[in-house]
Amino acid sequence: MAISGALHFFIFTLFLCFSTSIFTSASPHLDSSQLATQICKNTTNVSFCMSAIFSDPLASSADRYVLSYIVFGQAYKNATSTKNFIGLSLKSMKSDENRRVLSGMQKCQGFYEDAIRALSEVMNNLDSETFYGLDKAAIDVESSIRACEASFSGQSPMSQKNQNLVELLKICFAVSQLYQYN
Repeated sequence: MAISGALHFFIFTLFLCFSTSIFTSASPHLDSSQLATQICKNTTNVSFCMSAIFSDPLASSADRYVLSYIVFGQAYKNATSTKNFIGLSLKSMKSDENRRVLSGMQKCQGFYEDAIRALSEVMNNLDSETFYGLDKAAIDVESSIRACEASFSGQSPMSQKNQNLVELLKICFAVSQLYQYN
């Protein structure tokens, strides 16, 4: 039976709650809160990043692995919530309403399904300690969300939701830069 990315995130968070008091980091580099702060300094919206990362109580003691779970998990939850919003909006729309908006919402639904699929794969990769491609996944998902925004060819009712996810994905990209790929 497949386990969803959100369930993986929840299980991992519980594990961290019990294990962080036992294990300490031997890294001579930045302490954990400095690491999270440094990540935010590498984004275009430091304030949004700080609010997003530090909304998780584990962030202040998080290493790069835990930060990856935090930010990719937040992106996954945001994308899932937005896809649900799109589904409810489509159900409430009538076929004779603004066709541009209806068409845009239908396209966005597909883009968000792609985003959720990619973010779920990232969460599964984190579970197996596979870090290669986190940067590419963040970029690909951001492209899908930007395509959603562009699908309205004009004023989008999704602008704020899309922008919030794009900002989270920029944080995901910054965290992915903590991993070196050979």
